[in-house]
Amino acid sequence: MNVFVTGTDTDAGKTTVSAWICSKVQTTYWKIVQTGSCSDSDVIRKFAPNTEILPEACRLRAPLSAYDAAKEEHVAIDVCKFRTNRDKIVIEGSGGLLVPIADQFLMIDAIQSTHSQVVLVSRAKMGMINHLLLTISALRSRFIPILGLVICGNLDKNIQATIEHFSHEKILTILPETDNLEQVFEETPLPHSILEALS
Repeated sequence: MNVFVTGTDTDAGKTTVSAWICSKVQTTYWKIVQTGSCSDSDVIRKFAPNTEILPEACRLRAPLSAYDAAKEEHVAIDVCKFRTNRDKIVIEGSGGLLVPIADQFLMIDAIQSTHSQVVLVSRAKMGMINHLLLTISALRSRFIPILGLVICGNLDKNIQATIEHFSHEKILTILPETDNLEQVFEETPLPHSILEALS
């Protein structure tokens, strides 16, 4: 199976976590949907230059959901492009699980179509517990395996315990907010569950 990095919402830290994983293990990276002017693949190139990077299944100019950006640009999105014969690659989603990509096709459908296990990312902020539990509930409703949670930011130990208690999922690591991601990546070992999934 593949490792799909998804988040509770936009700006949860998915690209940071993807770059961290790719910097620790020789793998392939695939950003399946890219909207707006930025490129998450460029971040991977910066922090994990030896990573093979696949072209996006869908790239659109407007900084919107793929569904809305495609309507604005009069583009028809082919959901067949969200399948892959590759195995043990790091796939990064966009936004949260229920972001629409095309009619009858959401980000959670892309996770299933790529035969992936999930690393769930959340930023440490107010409301994160609710967002995490809702996202975990949606994943379990589809029987999608969860490798664990990664938190971006500073998290109180009591909040960490609350998240693990109610989610019944393990927080694999906490990546602190910093301007020196290279050092954080170097000092933070890859959890066994992720390493095993990509081996």
